[in-house]
Amino acid sequence: MSQTQPYAATPPTRFRMRPSRVLRTIREGKVARVLKLNIADAKIAEIFAAAQPDALWLCMEHTSATWEQVEHQIRAAKLYDVDTLLRVSRGSYSDYIRGYEMDATGLIVPHIMNAEDARKVRDITKFAPLGKRAVDGGNSDAQFTRVGFLDYLKTANEERFACYQIEDPEAMEHLEAIAEMDGVDCLFFGPGDYSVASGIPGEIQHDEIKAVRKRVAEVARKYGKIAATVTNRDLIGEYVDMGYNLLSVGADVIALANYADESMAAFDKALG
Repeated sequence: MSQTQPYAATPPTRFRMRPSRVLRTIREGKVARVLKLNIADAKIAEIFAAAQPDALWLCMEHTSATWEQVEHQIRAAKLYDVDTLLRVSRGSYSDYIRGYEMDATGLIVPHIMNAEDARKVRDITKFAPLGKRAVDGGNSDAQFTRVGFLDYLKTANEERFACYQIEDPEAMEHLEAIAEMDGVDCLFFGPGDYSVASGIPGEIQHDEIKAVRKRVAEVARKYGKIAATVTNRDLIGEYVDMGYNLLSVGADVIALANYADESMAAFDKALG
């Protein structure tokens, strides 16, 4: 930031933003591990965070979660030094930065379609000089004004990140233009929506989807960006070999549904 800026910079303080566990893991050359939550409950977040993933994936795109519920989940995760990745709604700039200001470590932005779309997201989610993000500094991420102002701007750009979801065939011709952009941190391949848009709904191991999955990882790593997607336990090694270094495996609703079904099946087995 320029020293001639019209506001007075606060001096450095002993308070700092919480660094990202996901980014630390990836910078060490390791693979970041993510668990997904569809249930907007802080207790579920705490149970999952205690398992020590690098991050919990929270969602405001497909769930009924409120901002207050998400804020409690973020706090629960931080008790265990676990990041939170918040999938946002595609709305106004407040729908993006509010999650950051609650101290979510990353955002997941659905359905990035082209470079101009990505540029708009970058401008909303990065402070100058990378973008045009609106600044407050009076929320959880800046420890309620205790983090020095310039330190806050710099650290937010370095320790907070956005995942740009590639979920549509139209985005593929723009993939390199998106990935090479300064301030774009991560390409996140969404195989479910991509399969639907491609006319092969649910066939996420179809050859076409496999080829796209591989291409997204290749392009992300080519430009030094995080390569992210969803997987199941059996395919973790394969996706890591493909170049993915942020993987979401499992979800609370899957775990609960399986537990309930298996418990009822035990009754059926015991009682004939």
